[in-house]
Amino acid sequence: MSKAIKRKDFVQGDEAIAEGAIAAGCRYFAGYPITPASEIAECLSKRMPEVGGVAMQMEDELASIHSIGGASVAGMKAMTVSSGPGISLKLEGLGWGIKNELPYVVVDVQRAGPSNGVATRVAQGDLYTVKYGSAGGNNSIIAVSPMSVQEAFNLTIECFNLAEIFRTPVFLLADETVGHTRELLEIPEDSEIELVERKKPTVPPEEFLMYPMETPEVINYPYPNIGEGYGICVSPYTHTSRGYATEAEKDHDKMAQRFVKKLTENLDLLTRCEEEMMEDAEYAVIAYGCEARPALEAVKQARQAGIKAGFMRPIIVWPFPDEPVYKVASKVKKILVPELNRDGQLSREVARAAKGQAEVYHLGSGGVETHQPSQILEEFKRIIK
Repeated sequence: MSKAIKRKDFVQGDEAIAEGAIAAGCRYFAGYPITPASEIAECLSKRMPEVGGVAMQMEDELASIHSIGGASVAGMKAMTVSSGPGISLKLEGLGWGIKNELPYVVVDVQRAGPSNGVATRVAQGDLYTVKYGSAGGNNSIIAVSPMSVQEAFNLTIECFNLAEIFRTPVFLLADETVGHTRELLEIPEDSEIELVERKKPTVPPEEFLMYPMETPEVINYPYPNIGEGYGICVSPYTHTSRGYATEAEKDHDKMAQRFVKKLTENLDLLTRCEEEMMEDAEYAVIAYGCEARPALEAVKQARQAGIKAGFMRPIIVWPFPDEPVYKVASKVKKILVPELNRDGQLSREVARAAKGQAEVYHLGSGGVETHQPSQILEEFKRIIK
């Protein structure tokens, strides 16, 4: 059945995410209702049967993420969605997905917290949650963040592709503003969409190593489905290359290196940023997600006021784009980072990557409302005096 029908729609970002999943070949969805992500589940409950897929409302968030893990092992492209408290619950299952290198997508539509906070309004407090939330560490993670409805569609497809390439769960780190903004979405023909399909083993089962521990940096590694005759171990315990449980320190270290190096040794495929007006910039604003739009407008207004300002946006936020941020910091004197949290999550990462090359300033908010361009411009003018 058709994955996507070429058309133009005026839709919410949440609906665009659902359509992006369909276009990417996702045929299994499991979730539990939570604002502001529920529209994704609602859309998929209608769309999945139309394309031969399955949408399940599970009993809770924990069941949802384990359910998509099972679907992934069976060979299906699978996705779950949530926000705030629901993402916290999913993190236990996320560790199982990371450990067993399960390709699937988790959508986090960020909202104002902590806890229930203002459940229907925006924030950007989950940047560190998706990176460090899974118990035990010893892994890296991929997280991609859209700033528009069109990007919500496009980057959902990208998340599925990255999941297959790197054999890992991938986050779409959205937010309530992007999720509930209604804009024009252009959905292309199936033939115009580049998809990465699961690579299958070319050797017999007795020769196949399920986990390439001796070459931890390797990607595009085959993943057989359950039922195809290959030994597949998906337990929560440390495993050898063949998937057998082990308690040996050398085996555990090899496994941990695999989960980190397959990303850190392939950063050329995982570094994606947008820059504008940086050629002659003396100052910069760095923002992501919904905050990127008022930030870019503030930079344009600063230019009109005669200030040589530039703009940068991380699109793939994890792994963090250390090298591009360092290059920006080497060009400019000061960097302003507007974000919808008070603990300075993005600001801290920018400062770390800048390595003292430029002064980094945090413009924070607890969320509920995005910053206005005028607020960002006023703070920008203040720090460059």
